[in-house]
Amino acid sequence: MHNWHLLKASDKEVYAAKDLETLRGWAADAKISPLDKISSDNRMSWQRAPMIAELQMDLLVQMPDNYLYGPTNVATIQEFLATGEIDENVTIINCLDNTEARLADLSWFQASPHHVRSAATTFLGTGRSDEKTGMGDAMQQSRISTLEKQVMELQRVVDEWQQAYYGMRQQFVESTGREPM
Repeated sequence: MHNWHLLKASDKEVYAAKDLETLRGWAADAKISPLDKISSDNRMSWQRAPMIAELQMDLLVQMPDNYLYGPTNVATIQEFLATGEIDENVTIINCLDNTEARLADLSWFQASPHHVRSAATTFLGTGRSDEKTGMGDAMQQSRISTLEKQVMELQRVVDEWQQAYYGMRQQFVESTGREPM
């Protein structure tokens, strides 16, 4: 039996899970982001959470600004719907079969009695009841949402800088015939 550990990318906190079911529950509760890392060997090595097949983080969300978020799972998509970050018209890309579809057209979205999400139904079907969510949780969720947006924006900027670096490096190699120091 493995002892699982979750390393949160946002604050570098490490959380222990006694078993895979606990970890799956965290993923179903949208508590694991695509940037988080998982260890199953007592923190000797780490993998990005989406690489753990059992967490079913197989979906990319094409955000309204065309930024791709994920891979993530259905519960996180429900969170995004509840907070108004996305609507049923966003494109969902399934990383397993490389298909794209509008969220409203997906069978699992249509079959859900809670496919029209609101703050009152956010946690339905995730094993967490509304009575357990207080004002502190709502404020924390709002803060987390803001921080995740900031992380996505910063990741986009890092990606742009990396592309600029690689372009300049290539120009240097082509013009001098050698690698930069």
